[in-house]
Formats: sequence, C-alpha cells, structure tokens
Amino acid sequence: MSEAANGNGEGNGTTWVLLDKEKKKQISVRGIAQVENVANVKKSFNRHLHYTIIKDRHVSTPRDYYFSLANVVKDHLVSRWIRTQQHYYETDPKRVYYLSLEFYMGRSLTNTM
Repeated sequence: MSEAANGNGEGNGTTWVLLDKEKKKQISVRGIAQVENVANVKKSFNRHLHYTIIKDRHVSTPRDYYFSLANVVKDHLVSRWIRTQQHYYETDPKRVYYLSLEFYMGRSLTNTM
C-alpha cells in the first residue's frame, strides 16, 4: 500500500493526494449492501441524486452525495419497516414493554412519574 493510499502523508515532505480510484474504494457500497444488490443501490443513489437532490455528478458536493445515500438507506429501511408493521398487524403478536427506573433517582424519578 502506498503512502497516498494509507493517508499518512509522510515520506519526502510532500502532501499526497488520493487518486480517484483510491477515493472510490473508500466510498464503495459493496461493504454496505449485498453483492447482488449493489447495482440496485447505485441506481437508487443516482436516482435520488438527480430527482431528490436535483443535481448531477458534475456539480454535486460531498454533502449532496451524503443526502442521496441517506435517502437510499431510508428507502430500504422504510420498506422493511412497513413489512414488519404489516406482519405485526396480521399476526397480532404479544409485546413486552419494559420501563427501567434504575437511572432515575430522587427528584428525577418524581418528575418522571
């Protein structure tokens, strides 16, 4: 691994700049999504970048990429959340509610109750 790749910037006193290929490795979605879904995640990312953030790759900032990725993650979580809630509605499972009072002492406990 080169000094540019590990990002320490040490060596002969020059500042190392990460190559585009190395930058892409750092923000790869392969570690996030399963391999068979990488193409779908990329497609959804580009769709959100274009239609939700209303930018293209030439003028996008890292903040735009962040919000586009956040929307992709939200889409996946919302669909799973809805399926879970539908399953709970259909099967009507028992639920356990737990209230821990061990951290409430004195006035905090009185105010909470």
